[in-house]
Amino acid sequence: MRKKILGIGLLMLGLFGLVFGVVAAYQGEPGPNPDAMLYAQEDMQAGAQAMAMKGHGHGMRAEERGQYMGLGVNGQYLEEVDVDSGEVQEYLSQLSVEEFTNPRGITVQKLVYDGDYVGKIVGDYDLSELSIYKAYETVNGIKVFLSYGDQIVGFFRMA
Repeated sequence: MRKKILGIGLLMLGLFGLVFGVVAAYQGEPGPNPDAMLYAQEDMQAGAQAMAMKGHGHGMRAEERGQYMGLGVNGQYLEEVDVDSGEVQEYLSQLSVEEFTNPRGITVQKLVYDGDYVGKIVGDYDLSELSIYKAYETVNGIKVFLSYGDQIVGFFRMA
């Protein structure tokens, strides 16, 4: 009989502790709504994705397409510069090319200058066939975009 009373007393004490703990947990200022935070995070991700897609040519006019390619978030604030075609061809002649095929079967040419990666060309193009699309002054030097016809096929950075 004593054990039964002791068991019921401990059960009541545990139940009282549980109720007291729940009441104490809900005192004070209510915290943020997890559902509202989830929706805000999804909105931010959707906005970032839309900005990233716009920067890669989706939803842009034809003349703007590719303008900010590979220049990061602040690409729209960079200044376009004129580069001498002869100087670019001379620089390209100093580069070594490491060619490989990615898992999708696309040829990629990695451009290397003194052991440092400086750019890439997607496709099997000869460097002399490519023309200068645009060049931008960046923090790390001049970034030159190369095109074959009307299509941007690669870029490299000139120090």
